[in-house]
Amino acid sequence: MDDSSKNLAEVSEVTEAFKQFEHFCKAMLDGWVVVDTEGRVVKCNQFFSNLSGSKTKTILKANSLSEIITFELAGKMLEIKDMVQSPAPTRYDEVIGNISSKPERPLHVIIGLYPFTQNGTNIGAFILVRDVTAEASLQGKYKDKATQSITDALTGLFNRNYFTQYLESQIKTLEAFPDEEPQKQMSVIMMDIDFFKKINDKFGHAAGDHVLKHTSDLMKNCFRKTDVVARYGGEEFLAILLGTDSGGAAIAADKLRASIESYTFNFEGTIIPVTISIGVAQINLGNETGEQAVNRADLALYQSKHNGRNQVSIHDGQVIVPLRIKSSAA
Repeated sequence: MDDSSKNLAEVSEVTEAFKQFEHFCKAMLDGWVVVDTEGRVVKCNQFFSNLSGSKTKTILKANSLSEIITFELAGKMLEIKDMVQSPAPTRYDEVIGNISSKPERPLHVIIGLYPFTQNGTNIGAFILVRDVTAEASLQGKYKDKATQSITDALTGLFNRNYFTQYLESQIKTLEAFPDEEPQKQMSVIMMDIDFFKKINDKFGHAAGDHVLKHTSDLMKNCFRKTDVVARYGGEEFLAILLGTDSGGAAIAADKLRASIESYTFNFEGTIIPVTISIGVAQINLGNETGEQAVNRADLALYQSKHNGRNQVSIHDGQVIVPLRIKSSAA
């Protein structure tokens, strides 16, 4: 099958998957598009055409939605291809939309994304784009305070309150789609920097802040853009991994663990050895709260520390299993 035929087949699959939405979407007063895995627009409504300032024909001929509009969240680009691979329905707040035909007039938008799957594989997505530019303009003077209320000032990660609210909202979202598999999976990861108090005592609190900031940066790089990472308090961190079972989450956690162990934490010429202990728990959707899942991840974290630190442990709901024996370099 040549590329042209393959593209037509992919468009056909996405169009078929969209039919279940079609009648409902006609009543929407927000802009929306349906895209395939390459970000090509399969369908869009008139509201999106008005929002983007492009004719529907132009939008459908584009090689990617990003030729029409790009999205930015917290200073980083939200790539269309990455968004389409989201394992579960996802909402993005505080997004900046940059329209290619009007670069001088960025929009403030909220994005809702629902992935289409076939045989467990993402084949496209429905993307709703709500223009909240007017509201953002009116609330501009409160924006900094709002951002501060959900983020940690030192690391730039989300804070504990936001994490808790987001976790419970995602649980409700997934439980509302009982037939979605394997998208109906979510895991939490709890992480704790080993011997952090000793780092502060030996090198000073400024060095401790240095370690926290760079550890947070490594977390941002190791986890996916669809994952939510928060500073839970002190040297503790939490992450939510959508569409991920405990095995997949443990692999991601161990990748982070190895990355931190091998990273050179250089504070004013002094090399500070840093490792991290991690606990993983897959949320038992429909049978436990987010808080209960976090408690299980915490128990797994405690077991990692008890077994020698610098390792990952998984709480499967009944027993705690170590993923990896402590590295000899730790």
